[in-house]
Amino acid sequence: MSVVDRAFMLFSQGTSRPLLVGHVLDLPVGSFSLEDVRARVAERAVCLETLRTVAVPGARSWVRTAPPDVALHVDEVRVDGPLREETDEVLCRPLPGGGDLVPRWDLRVLTCPAEGVQRVCFRIDHAVVDGVGTAHLLAALLADEPVRGPHAYRPPGAGRGSTAWLRTVPYRRFAPDETVPYECGAAPSGRESLAYADVPDPSLRALASRWGATVNEICLTALTGALAEGQQRHGGRVRDLWVMMPMSVREAGAELTPGNAALSAVVRLPCTLPTPADRLRSLAAQSRRHKESGLRDSGWRSVLRIPPRLLQRVMLRPGLRLAVSHIAINDTYRVLGAPLTAATVVALNAPGLLGYVSLTRTTETARIGVLHDRAHPAAAGLPGACVRSLEELERLADPAVSG
Repeated sequence: MSVVDRAFMLFSQGTSRPLLVGHVLDLPVGSFSLEDVRARVAERAVCLETLRTVAVPGARSWVRTAPPDVALHVDEVRVDGPLREETDEVLCRPLPGGGDLVPRWDLRVLTCPAEGVQRVCFRIDHAVVDGVGTAHLLAALLADEPVRGPHAYRPPGAGRGSTAWLRTVPYRRFAPDETVPYECGAAPSGRESLAYADVPDPSLRALASRWGATVNEICLTALTGALAEGQQRHGGRVRDLWVMMPMSVREAGAELTPGNAALSAVVRLPCTLPTPADRLRSLAAQSRRHKESGLRDSGWRSVLRIPPRLLQRVMLRPGLRLAVSHIAINDTYRVLGAPLTAATVVALNAPGLLGYVSLTRTTETARIGVLHDRAHPAAAGLPGACVRSLEELERLADPAVSG
């Protein structure tokens, strides 16, 4: 176990709400039965080490278990009401396993005929795997054919390095008005809710190309515009917001290896800049500085030198309150013959976070999701506001190209 894995384990040890990674898949309703899913999981889980791994408090190494009891870990519910409400309940329920050396993960199939969706909700202990690892893991568990999944991290060449990450540590102190999104000042209830909006991924890629930017930069620009719009609409002073952005260091060949291979960068969302073009230029410049500094590689080396208990303590008092992630599943994806229509990756029970904003991309759909506390209902409007910001970028794209 790395120090990051052990820090997550220590955090979960002292709470009834352990830190989890969640991955939600949407497929057409009627795609498969519970028996179909259980049969596939039983066949493949025995070969997937992460699903037979337990992080034991106080241990320095993983504990391997017998093949998981599929009946304990995999179940189904028919949804007669709103699918989003049932999804929230599933994401909040206790995990099986824990002190009895049962692996801490579950998979629930939500069948909602009214909305035409069969939804797979998968959750796993964050001490055992990170978000990118979870995307690879679930594809290996369920997909009909091998899936490329998120791109592997490619370390910089020899001799390239920096102490830049130490100067931008995401756990340093920030003023509340620099980190707390609009209408999120109420005390958290401890109950999380998932809101989302979808856009066609080919259109998103085309928009990024027209602006000469990456998809990540375009989506950060849209998020910045959405947060600025929210501040204006709720009568507050528009201000820039600092957020944390997970960066994977999971290399080729380690796609299914247990453990965490990610660290967070700090990004300033320039809400105070007057135009989308200004915001995009600012965010693209930050992205270039991150890449040129060697921040990701040097930061990971720095994290691995921090004692686990110290890392756990700083996790419990984070300075940043909003996380933003981007994961692309770079391949066609079918489960028991059914096409994957959309996906979402989330972090559950993250200490101190008021929101987890995710862009999860399949070959056809990009889903903008926000996991937020139910005490902050205004956050549920953030995905829709991001879509409006993307539409504004679309309207401005032609002048940007010609200019």
